[in-house]
Amino acid sequence: MELFQACREAGIGVVAASEHVGPPRLHRAVPALSARLVVSLGAPIEVQYDGHARHMQAVVAGLMRPGAVTPSLTLRSNQPTVYVELSPLAMHRLTEMPLGELDAGGIDVDALLPWVSRLNEELATHPAEQREWLMRVRLLERLERANQTTVPQDALEPLKIIAASGGRVSVEELARHAHLSPRHLRYVMRRALGIGPKFASRVARLAAAVSRAGDGADSWARIAAESGYHDQSHLVRDFNDLMQTTPSAWLAEERRNLQGWRRPSP
Repeated sequence: MELFQACREAGIGVVAASEHVGPPRLHRAVPALSARLVVSLGAPIEVQYDGHARHMQAVVAGLMRPGAVTPSLTLRSNQPTVYVELSPLAMHRLTEMPLGELDAGGIDVDALLPWVSRLNEELATHPAEQREWLMRVRLLERLERANQTTVPQDALEPLKIIAASGGRVSVEELARHAHLSPRHLRYVMRRALGIGPKFASRVARLAAAVSRAGDGADSWARIAAESGYHDQSHLVRDFNDLMQTTPSAWLAEERRNLQGWRRPSP
């Protein structure tokens, strides 16, 4: 089976190997309905979350939580990193930890996945252009050997629908699809994932808006309308609540990382 297809089926999403060049700068995690693994092949990563800063060689993070903004990393020169997005189920199978207990701000990988330290050493011996491929191969091997632990499909399927729709599906529609009452759907998702459908939809909407901005949409008003917001002010509030920044400030921080970037008009 072709590697990328096998990875998709196993729940391995984006894998990116990169190295920041220049003075240290802040990088905010983009809201997403996925779990994440970030490893540094140089100095430890500085992670800022919920008012605290920690330094870890590799970080595993779960789904966002209500009441806390996304974590941020301090990117430093000569600090190669490999970033991986994992489906909630894939992360659960790797860590065997309940998703509702997996810290969204990041847990030191040594506590959950001690084999990652050996993988770090292996990645460091390979050229930068081979690291993404190697990370995919090693994660796929681990998932193939992992226990078939389960997360209720009544929680996972609505989460997939929310992500695919960009957060534009009502709780009532999700409940009908899952053959549950809205109240029971909220209970199932919160128990299995640590978040309910309403908050998951907020995350998905902001992720969709961020993607449109990165693709070069021509105005924030248009981005808001196309992403399911009532108006531009609604979008600005979610940027502040979930990322503790404004849309324009975020673009200024991330412009070097965005392909085809151009600043949307106010």
